[in-house]
Amino acid sequence: MTGADRSKHERAGGSDHVGQLVRLAGRRPVPDPAHVSRARAAAHHEWVRVVERRKWRLPFWPLAAAAIVAGVLGMAVWFPFHRPSARVPGAEIATLQTVTGSVRIASAGEPPRRASEAGLRIRVGDRIETMADGRAALIMPGALSVRFDRASTAVFDSTDRLILANGAVYVDAGPGVRPALRIETPFGVVRHIGTQFEVRLDASALTLRVREGSVAVETPGNQLSAKAGEAIVVTSGRPPARYGIVMSGPEWSWMSGLAQPFHLEGAAAPAFLDWVSREQGWRWDYADPSLGPRLARIVLHGSIEGLTPDEALAAVLPTCGLTSRLEGDRLIVGTAR
Repeated sequence: MTGADRSKHERAGGSDHVGQLVRLAGRRPVPDPAHVSRARAAAHHEWVRVVERRKWRLPFWPLAAAAIVAGVLGMAVWFPFHRPSARVPGAEIATLQTVTGSVRIASAGEPPRRASEAGLRIRVGDRIETMADGRAALIMPGALSVRFDRASTAVFDSTDRLILANGAVYVDAGPGVRPALRIETPFGVVRHIGTQFEVRLDASALTLRVREGSVAVETPGNQLSAKAGEAIVVTSGRPPARYGIVMSGPEWSWMSGLAQPFHLEGAAAPAFLDWVSREQGWRWDYADPSLGPRLARIVLHGSIEGLTPDEALAAVLPTCGLTSRLEGDRLIVGTAR
């Protein structure tokens, strides 16, 4: 066989050689679910960043590249939950109420800026990012309190839609207030009606903890709900898990420094106790029922600015001749002897 004939023979049989190599290699290993989950979360984080850039009119190719990454990693199941909504650019939707540590806000067309004091207005499309030492609380229409733990990133996509890329957010609608808020994550969408709850997201799971009321969780193929005292954990490739939780204690303490401000001057003592108990996840009661009329007549004076709810409780009650003790999640108020 000449060299030319041999070359033609090798080219003709090349596909057979490739097929043999593929067969010899065997089946490819299935990726580890945890690795897939982390890749999906990373792709979603990139997708959120690209969506923000799209609002700021960046060129087409960065968007296309990010979309390809998301598609390859199976993010198609996420898009039905997460289509960007129509919005009025720059519409103000929230006010920064409390900030601790390092917090940054990024608005369309502007460089990220450090949020250092209360009163900063948050607009549709803004991204809020808390650093490793930072936390922030915002107030939205309808007295809706939204608080972010350390190392959290989220985008206010509209007045009722929050995209959580990572970290944790705590929502408190307040007594008698029922505004709707949709929190979107790569693992599912969280909806609520008048409640207190925490949504915590990392690369491997979405964890929902409900302190008051009820919350619905929508995931691909599942419609779930949780009530006060329950938690739901959603992970990739596994059925959602549900378990019971306590509604007060150290695991809720991160939001104490972000509590809704209480105006002490001129307030009635029962209103103050209602505020403390709600922020701490307690129920308060009298050590002696006869104390009720006396407590109702107590008018408080001064300021508790800068104090957490439990610090305020320790500072205020002694000035009224009152004491308190905690029994489980019940705050018992009595008179000083």
